[in-house]
Amino acid sequence: MKIALIGTTGNIGRHIAQEAARRGHTVTAVVREAKPLPPELNGVQTVVASLENQAALIEAIRGHDVLASAYGPGTSDIDSIIDVAHTLVAAARTAGVRRLVVVGGAGSLEVAPGLQLVDTPDFPAPYKPYALAHREALAVFKAADDLEWTFFSPAAEIGPGEKRGSFRTGITTLITSNGRSQISYPDYADAFVNEIEQPRFIKQIATVAY
Repeated sequence: MKIALIGTTGNIGRHIAQEAARRGHTVTAVVREAKPLPPELNGVQTVVASLENQAALIEAIRGHDVLASAYGPGTSDIDSIIDVAHTLVAAARTAGVRRLVVVGGAGSLEVAPGLQLVDTPDFPAPYKPYALAHREALAVFKAADDLEWTFFSPAAEIGPGEKRGSFRTGITTLITSNGRSQISYPDYADAFVNEIEQPRFIKQIATVAY
């Protein structure tokens, strides 16, 4: 399978690229400038295309089976999450790539019917702008009826850790017996690539946690 990946050098994107390449997929890292990828991404090919250059992005992803995105901006550019959602949808349509899998935000997951995590009283204030931007991005994908998109949200806590190879997936916030929602980068990447290979959550928000 040919996978075009945005955000390849970030923490999540790097692990997605590694996992997909390990499974034998052809991974194309869509990067802003031509420079070597980290050594652990040996075998991942690159193509230069800025997200601000729609024509270049379309050509970069044309011919791929899947457009995947692990895009994550800095704190000064949070609203770009919404802009990039529009960009990805438009580029996928024009390039003829129907399958779109993006790293979503855990704040958009429901914790009870009609109640999203971001709207709960204890949601951490520093992360709320990101969560709200991801919620707006989710609305952009929901409007893309012609694409087979998946908004694949990590658990509420994601970070470095070993690859256990065992986890749960679902469409609402998943809590462990210790009352937390957690996943490591490598296990998230494992589940993300599983969704690419064997789609289970077409036109849905989904998540993975221990």
